[in-house]
Amino acid sequence: METEITDEKSVRSLVVGGNSGTSKAYCKCGEGWQCVIKRTEGPDSGKAFFKCGENCTCVIDGDGTVKELEKIDPSEAYCECGEGWTCVISKVEGPEADKTAFECADGCSCVTTA
Repeated sequence: METEITDEKSVRSLVVGGNSGTSKAYCKCGEGWQCVIKRTEGPDSGKAFFKCGENCTCVIDGDGTVKELEKIDPSEAYCECGEGWTCVISKVEGPEADKTAFECADGCSCVTTA
C-alpha cells in the first residue's frame, strides 16, 4: 500500500469486498473528507475521473461492495483501487484542506481514522 501521511493523521489498511487486483475503484468519504479517483494508465492517465465530496460513496465497476462500505464510520474516508486506478483523499476544511492526506494506487485499500 502506498500512502502519504501528513501530521496527526493515521491510516489503517482494510479489505472490504472485491478483489484489489481487479480494475475497480471505490471510495467513501465521511464528514470533512473528499477523494479524487484517477486512472493510472492509458490516454487519460492522471486526469480526474471522479471527485467524491463529503458524505458520498463512489463505486466504479462495482459488484455489491456498497453494502460493505456502509460499515465505515461516518467520520472516516475509505478507498480501494484495483490495477489502473489511484485515489487521493484529502480534508475539505481547515489548514490541511485540499492537501493530500494519503494516496492509494494500483491494488491497495486504506481507511483514514479521525
